[in-house]
Amino acid sequence: MPKVVYSDSKGLVQEAGAGFGFVTGTVADKIGLHLYQEEVTLTKANAKVAARLSKSLPENSVIVHVSATVATAASGASTANITIHDDATLVAGTNNQAGDEILGEDVTGDVTTPDNDLSLAASGNTAVTNSAISVGSNVYVYVNNAGDNSGITNSPTVVVSILYAGKGEPAAI
Repeated sequence: MPKVVYSDSKGLVQEAGAGFGFVTGTVADKIGLHLYQEEVTLTKANAKVAARLSKSLPENSVIVHVSATVATAASGASTANITIHDDATLVAGTNNQAGDEILGEDVTGDVTTPDNDLSLAASGNTAVTNSAISVGSNVYVYVNNAGDNSGITNSPTVVVSILYAGKGEPAAI
C-alpha cells in the first residue's frame, strides 16, 4: 500500500511505504504530522518484549496519539495483556522489558483509555493514549507482555498506530 503525503509545496503525493503524513515546506523536509502504523505478531512469554516495531521514531518529535487494536485474538491463556513502551535502547531479542510505558495501565497520569493494559481476549479490543509524549532521542517502540502470556497457543497480532509531530519519518531499523 503506498504512502500518501500532503505538502504545501506539492499538494497530495504518493510515495513508497505506508501511512499518511502532513508536511510543511518541501516533501523532502518531512516536517509535520506523521502517522506510523504497523501490525506485529506477538511472541508468547512471561513479562518480556512481545514485539518491536520495524521503524524508530525521530529524535525531538512529540507523540500525540498512540493506539493498539487486537487484529488476531489470543487463545489458550485465561488472561493475556500487553502494553506499549518506547526506549532509546535497541533491545536484542525478547530478553528485557523495555523503556517507558506509553500505552497501558501504568502510563503517567492515567491517560490510557481504558485505564488498563490491552486485553488480547477479543479481536477489535482497543486501547488509546491521547497525551503529548516527548521523544528526546531516536526511540524504538516495543509491545510488551503485561504479565505471563506464555500460555497463549496461537500467534496473536496487534495493529499499533502512532501519530507524532516532528521532522522526519520513522527510520527502518
